Amino acid sequence: MENLPVLSVESLAVEVVTLPLDEARVALVDYYFPNRQRINSTEQLIELWVHSVTIKSDQTRRAYRQIGYELVDYMQSRFGISDLRMVTLFHLHANLAWLKDEKPVRGKKNTYGISKNTAAKYTAAIKSLWEWGTRASIGYFAIDLGKDLSIQWDDKLAERILSERDIAKLEKAAMEVDLQHNTNKMHWLLLTLVFYSGVRAGEIARQTSDYGKRIVTPGLFWRQFREDGDCLLLTVTGKRNKTRTISLDPETSAVLLDYRGDASNDQPVFPSPSRRDRGKPLSDRGLRLMMAEISASAGIKFSAHFLRHTHATLAKKNGASDFDLQADLGHASPATTAKYIHHVGRVGTSHALRKKSKHR
Repeated sequence: MENLPVLSVESLAVEVVTLPLDEARVALVDYYFPNRQRINSTEQLIELWVHSVTIKSDQTRRAYRQIGYELVDYMQSRFGISDLRMVTLFHLHANLAWLKDEKPVRGKKNTYGISKNTAAKYTAAIKSLWEWGTRASIGYFAIDLGKDLSIQWDDKLAERILSERDIAKLEKAAMEVDLQHNTNKMHWLLLTLVFYSGVRAGEIARQTSDYGKRIVTPGLFWRQFREDGDCLLLTVTGKRNKTRTISLDPETSAVLLDYRGDASNDQPVFPSPSRRDRGKPLSDRGLRLMMAEISASAGIKFSAHFLRHTHATLAKKNGASDFDLQADLGHASPATTAKYIHHVGRVGTSHALRKKSKHR
């Protein structure tokens, strides 16, 4: 029998190759995600994410891009982390805690911390980024950290619905603000248009984003209106780039036409009062400031979205159909419209008790 070679421990030793951290990480990701997209930078990651099918509307795209770059800035300044693949669940929780308690509020001195619903939007964006980044076709993150983040919304729907008396007070306050600032009925007309059309603020205001690629939403121009008898038809582009046309009532149409005068189609309906933006349409920040001036004058807390909820609620109360409401508000689903008007027409349980007590 032929003698077999004697195997020693030395002959069985395997050479251990030590790779740099970045190379080791790439090798590991390539092993688990062989068909992944090659993403070479955080900026590329965010841009691919916000333009993916996961995010369907321009408004959400702008918001998520801003949140993504803010997250990168925070991780770099607070922990020295420039690659989001090095972020742990602890880092994400630290970021959310900072947002809720320490993030400076824009335009307000010595004010810190975002609202509960704004924090929920940030959390939703972070969850979306990690869920998308761990897909097999992307393979940027090894695990989905977002699954361990919970979203907590603060449902204050009732507070967003103003009474008809509140609307009358706001209209009066808007007229007073116009007189004080000599703004030619601009505050009053803006309030009137937002309330009676039910549009979103982002559909009529100019919006910009300085994070990554600059995005510009043009704002509202007179060319978006056309006459139809004694009514005006307003065409706007809403979420998911869906265009819809809203028929305005004769009274609102009349005040708009009177305000327009000889303005051409290419002129903005609400010119920006800012010297820097002279000749451009009113920005989203400018719209919020005008609404805040009316709010302070009337002593009533509200926003453009409050007016939208109130529009839906009072229109339903006064006989508008669910179909017309969904079409004018630009909702993709009847379920979304139902959230705006869910309490209209309901008879509370106290009515049943009163009715029973009358027969005793």
